Amino acid sequence: MSIPTPKPINTTIHTAQFLGLTSTLVLSGINIGASILTLPILYTRPTAISTPIFNELYLRGAATLVPLGIFSAACSAFVAYNLPSSQRNLWTVAAVSTFAQTPWTLFVMMRTNNRLNAIAASKVEQEKASKDEVVGLLRRWAWLNAARGMLAMFGGLVVVWSLLERQM
Repeated sequence: MSIPTPKPINTTIHTAQFLGLTSTLVLSGINIGASILTLPILYTRPTAISTPIFNELYLRGAATLVPLGIFSAACSAFVAYNLPSSQRNLWTVAAVSTFAQTPWTLFVMMRTNNRLNAIAASKVEQEKASKDEVVGLLRRWAWLNAARGMLAMFGGLVVVWSLLERQM
């Protein structure tokens, strides 16, 4: 009686695994890095400088990180769908965790985003907003963004776990 060997995974699935893992880890690194490295620099700058810089960071993030998050979640979902049922759960968790950044942004972060962007867009709002309000909003955004990055990091770590579990 022979011991069954795992069914080999085809190149398409391997490629999706690689892209899903690397994209989610890049995504988490950018989010967490922005919160730890970039935002604190803005706390000591005048509102007329800090909010336009935040707005630029926000627009660049929306243009690059939203598609990257969707791509990463789609890669993990593709892998989950195409693996045998015994191996799907971890990849499904990774896909959901990475995609969760989108509703997190819309339902948890958007009020803060909108206020900071409104201040950035208007000289009147810049003069009206207190330094404490702006720094508070920037600090809040930094923490919310770090939490968003942790969602992607969790997805990436689940993928690593899944790949290691398959090797054992």
